[in-house]
Amino acid sequence: MMAIGVNTMLSEEEYTKVAKEALIQYPIICEKLVYLGKSDNVTFRIHTNDDNRKFLLKIHISTSSIKSKGNIESELIWLEALDGDTDLVVPSPVRNLDGDLVIDISTDHSDNKLIVTIHHWVNGEVLNREPTRSETANLALLMAALHKHSMQWNVPEGFNRPIYNSDHLFSSLNQLKQLVNLELMSSEAFVYVEESAHKIANVIQSHERLQSNWGVIHSDLHESNYVFHGDIPRPIDFSNCGYGFYLFDIAETFLHLSVENRKIFIASYSKVNKLQENYLELLDAFFIWSIIRTFAFHSLNPIEQQSLAESFPTVIQDYFIKYINGEDFLLS
Repeated sequence: MMAIGVNTMLSEEEYTKVAKEALIQYPIICEKLVYLGKSDNVTFRIHTNDDNRKFLLKIHISTSSIKSKGNIESELIWLEALDGDTDLVVPSPVRNLDGDLVIDISTDHSDNKLIVTIHHWVNGEVLNREPTRSETANLALLMAALHKHSMQWNVPEGFNRPIYNSDHLFSSLNQLKQLVNLELMSSEAFVYVEESAHKIANVIQSHERLQSNWGVIHSDLHESNYVFHGDIPRPIDFSNCGYGFYLFDIAETFLHLSVENRKIFIASYSKVNKLQENYLELLDAFFIWSIIRTFAFHSLNPIEQQSLAESFPTVIQDYFIKYINGEDFLLS
């Protein structure tokens, strides 16, 4: 969820050239390179002579601060640890011939170097629908496994990822305020958002950070960022991973689940990781925070601003006003 940068002007052919140049530095014999698309990364699927052995090549084109070489390397260090320490299937990174996780490739068009990474391909299907009851229970077990690893993992020195705290919340709030300036959201509606944000900030700041409730989280585990292999979910796209409350991670996923599936998720998750007594109160706050964060992200795209404006009155009524008034909305 970040702004797109200066390197987005290259053509598909030029990105293909960068990808081929990068591949020379890896212990991979590429049979076919398939262009997948461009968002905050340009991605290619690498096919080898073994159908079961594919790779994902990413050319990182965002200029956001969380896309610096050190930050990307930190993301891959966690993926490498998850691959080594757990049974989870994750897009683990491939080190190049010099043992590096991240490489730079120069282009003909800019003094800036492009950052390239390669991951093992994760087989599975994107759902494109609400998960079933059993799929939801397994999704909760996946998140519980990620959190359990994070609780026990000794974060290496220099590990550098975003921190999901009140500063992050207010950064999203300021971005969302642009919709008021563009007259796409009424100032009356924004008052509810702002009041909610201050209430949430108090929750964040008064909630003690412990090994059992705070650590490295995926922070973006929704239907586009996991695939199902049979009925087992596999997480993909860790590009927004960072430090945060484990309940914030759950709240992000709840944005994309029905009320019934949220209940199933909690029941399944709590079999592995015990939830604190006031978890519902915290989930309410973090769920509203997730809405602010998501709307702020989509507001960066002019094409999406009108549909955001149209959906906001309902979202204010169904969530923000209820949150301010202390009414139930998450599980009812």
